[in-house]
Amino acid sequence: MVEFGEKLKRAREEKGMTQQTLSDYLYVTRQAVSRWECGARYPDLLTAKKLSEVLGVSLDELLSGEEVKKCVEKNPVVESPTICRVQSALYAFAGIAYLLMGIFASRFMILELPQAEPQVIGYGISYFLGYVLITLLLFCGLAFSIRGKLTPKKTGVIMAAYFGLQILSNIFELMQAPGIWPSVFQGIIFLLCIAVIVGYYFQPRRLSPIPVYCVAVFGLIRSAIMYFQMLQFENDFAFVVRTIWLLAVAGYMSIMAYQAYALEKKWRMAVK
Repeated sequence: MVEFGEKLKRAREEKGMTQQTLSDYLYVTRQAVSRWECGARYPDLLTAKKLSEVLGVSLDELLSGEEVKKCVEKNPVVESPTICRVQSALYAFAGIAYLLMGIFASRFMILELPQAEPQVIGYGISYFLGYVLITLLLFCGLAFSIRGKLTPKKTGVIMAAYFGLQILSNIFELMQAPGIWPSVFQGIIFLLCIAVIVGYYFQPRRLSPIPVYCVAVFGLIRSAIMYFQMLQFENDFAFVVRTIWLLAVAGYMSIMAYQAYALEKKWRMAVK
């Protein structure tokens, strides 16, 4: 079977167009056209339609059904330049907020841990490591977003790892909970969140995004409860840091829900 890249190159040459000329018509870079022709990337569906118009061929002649699906799987989840910038800004904001929380946790450890009990020491270290690892994870998402390489699978890995690290950062809190069942219940909820994300982003047949929306709502509600629970124990500095953190979580949960919506929309277009 002739691949998309070969068909594109042949159609372009039959039109007597160079890669640069074609890229000018599509308002993309010449390197983008080159990547399409060598099979490294696929254009998004709207660009593919413009390609068929410019080259005077039907979309079906350029892309088979499986290749249309590859357009969805290999391209970034969010392709609109404006929304992509918003996505990058939210990843950056969330990463900085978790970094501030890590700094706040380290400040707590320096001031309080020398005279603290071992259980409290473990609690502080667990939260500090969790904040640092989530910071690195979100900055990784930022790097992929800026470079236009935040594909569905990378998005799913980042989301699943985010909730996995939430388990790590709360492990000592769960151990200190009165009774075993609250701890078990919270652990199951986090694992269900991971299962929903893996099921949505890694299954060959795309599922409904509604469970991912529920995961995002859960993440926001849980963070808001934690925020209000800690208000009475914190000074002005801690209040500012936690407020920034809550806003950042709200932003990340919003982009999580939008990414699921955008992928569902692209998938529906691909299978029509």
